[in-house]
Amino acid sequence: MKRVLTQHGVVLSDFQNDIHVRDICVTEHTSQNAGLSQAIFDHMFPCETSPTTLYHYTSLSGLSGIASSAELRLFPLRKRIDEGGELSAFAKAHGLTGYLNSDEGEPYYKVLSDDLFYVSMTRIPPKDPTLMWGAFSSGTGVRLEFEVTAKMAQLRPVYYEQKGAATLLKEMNAALIESGEPPFVPFTISHIGAFYLSSLVSSEDEVRLMVKRYKCGEDLTQNNGTYDYWPIPICSANDYCDLRLKGIHVAPNGNLSSVEHAIAETKFASIVPTGP
Repeated sequence: MKRVLTQHGVVLSDFQNDIHVRDICVTEHTSQNAGLSQAIFDHMFPCETSPTTLYHYTSLSGLSGIASSAELRLFPLRKRIDEGGELSAFAKAHGLTGYLNSDEGEPYYKVLSDDLFYVSMTRIPPKDPTLMWGAFSSGTGVRLEFEVTAKMAQLRPVYYEQKGAATLLKEMNAALIESGEPPFVPFTISHIGAFYLSSLVSSEDEVRLMVKRYKCGEDLTQNNGTYDYWPIPICSANDYCDLRLKGIHVAPNGNLSSVEHAIAETKFASIVPTGP
């Protein structure tokens, strides 16, 4: 295991003292000092530099909701479950059969999806602007330019599955199994898979802002009648993520006056939209 970590440039001292070998898996003793799990997580899905500037595409009605509430709403993975392999693609690739088993009801990865809240963003310039405008702004919406400073929230790029490629965790577990040991299951497994998607959606080039809801932790979620959501205020300091709106760009096929109307008499009214 240490050999594989070193090959990937992950150097940790004395992590073996925190390892607990069980019959079916290897884990770390406590969540308080899960240094190996965090190192694997950070290597596979490195944090975005903070602050950083990113785009968020949305429809005209989405803009109206964001402007009137002055918040960006993070919705649960449940809302998109199975569209891009949310959680399931990671579980399949890494042999986490327990997360996929439905013998006793709903698979566990779907249960986890209720407590993982996210919003999709993309880097500047976007990998495929035409796709972004068409798929995420309904062709006539806007893209919001945010300066993002992540705090308690996670801000990481999505890893898209590649044929023939193996992640650090997969290589490490292959080495463990070859030596007769069970696989390592990171403490971060409950949300690490939220940043791993199928190659079928690789054209999106997504950076994901995510918050995990813990049963005994702070819960700021509200409900819109269909889904719980986690609100992140815009242009207002908070413990999870500071969002500063720097610009509003109208889609090539959008209507500038409609966008101006959507933000009139809101906190965004001082921002001059650009575009057609």
